[in-house]
Amino acid sequence: MAWSRSLVLGDSEAPHTVVAPDGDVLVAATYREPLDVGGGPLPFNHVSKTPHLLVARFSPDGALRWAHGWVPREGAARARVGGLAVDRDGNAWLGGTSAGFELGSERLPEGPFVARLSPRGAVERMRGFAGDGALSVQAVAADGAGGVVLVGDFTGRRDFGDATREAGPGGRAAFAVRLDADGVTRWSRGWAAGPQGLVTARAVAVDLFGGIHVAGGYAGAVSFGGSTFVTVRQRTPFVLKLSPEGAHAWSRDLRGAEGMANAVAVGPDRVFVGGNFSGRFYFHGQAHAAGGYQGFLAAFSAGGQQRWARSFAATASALATDESGQLTLAGTHDGGLELGSGRGRTPAGLYVARLLPEDGASLWVRGFTHPGAALARAVSVDPGGHTLVAGALTRALPEETPYPRPQDGFLFRLRP
Repeated sequence: MAWSRSLVLGDSEAPHTVVAPDGDVLVAATYREPLDVGGGPLPFNHVSKTPHLLVARFSPDGALRWAHGWVPREGAARARVGGLAVDRDGNAWLGGTSAGFELGSERLPEGPFVARLSPRGAVERMRGFAGDGALSVQAVAADGAGGVVLVGDFTGRRDFGDATREAGPGGRAAFAVRLDADGVTRWSRGWAAGPQGLVTARAVAVDLFGGIHVAGGYAGAVSFGGSTFVTVRQRTPFVLKLSPEGAHAWSRDLRGAEGMANAVAVGPDRVFVGGNFSGRFYFHGQAHAAGGYQGFLAAFSAGGQQRWARSFAATASALATDESGQLTLAGTHDGGLELGSGRGRTPAGLYVARLLPEDGASLWVRGFTHPGAALARAVSVDPGGHTLVAGALTRALPEETPYPRPQDGFLFRLRP
């Protein structure tokens, strides 16, 4: 391990992180307790019961460059970081739900938002999405042209800038919206499964040609632009590809599986999807079955053809590819994980694995133990081959402690 940092957040959400083009590490998280990440105490309202917002930047060696703490508006109900990305110019794009956060004269209006921050953390662009119902930003990815793509889900009606989209009575719909460098909508797409149906987009990745890949889960009947998918499961994993202009290229589901696609990553002629499932699905002629929830990792070609899949006794929470095309996977397990690393089973807790893109064979697996529950939120690989992992650890508290139980964030960097 090259270095690690703890983030004493006291919140129920894990931190988000991403590697900038210069190798710096950006972190965004919510916190409910007084916090100091190395530059002195951050602003904190001891009276507020709403989470505060942290945005920080570390050097490749883990030294703090700057950290900003945003204080919520008094009486605000919700606050959440939904996604974090860095564009080609080093600007950070942050999406989520604002509690009317304030930092000096800067303010993020209450509700769903996306903001562009300068390399020093100053707000340069900010916008919301007017409408009724709830909207959750689940992931953000840079589009390679100075803008970003946001994905998530919503209920009711929302104005995404180019159109007002509806989820349908009693339903939850997924969305994808592409913004230019100024935060102006280039296009948006919405996918609904009809009354009482559910479609949620949980992850997004953009390839070198600008192709946009979205992964998540659905329940009911939904068309992403091709044939209609139908499931009787509570939710079934899916992945789809859009052109840079938002046109449907292809869409696939894991028919028969009950679960969710949590992560997506792209490499040379490969689209990788990771998540959790129970039940049974067939992929590339092979059956994958799980009595309880297990992890899955599926690889498609750039054109959507099935290549290979693996299932294992663990969660698959975060994915990343590096410049050589190799795949890095992170998640948690209860001690039954075997990814073929040649070292037997990895101790229960958090794991990080490096896999070959051709067939998913393991190059190495690292395990990290903790007495409480752990969550891997994000994984990245920098140009030098270092692996950055962020997540949360549940505090060891008495059994009668009410939910949501507080968690503390962590950040660590592994050597190549």
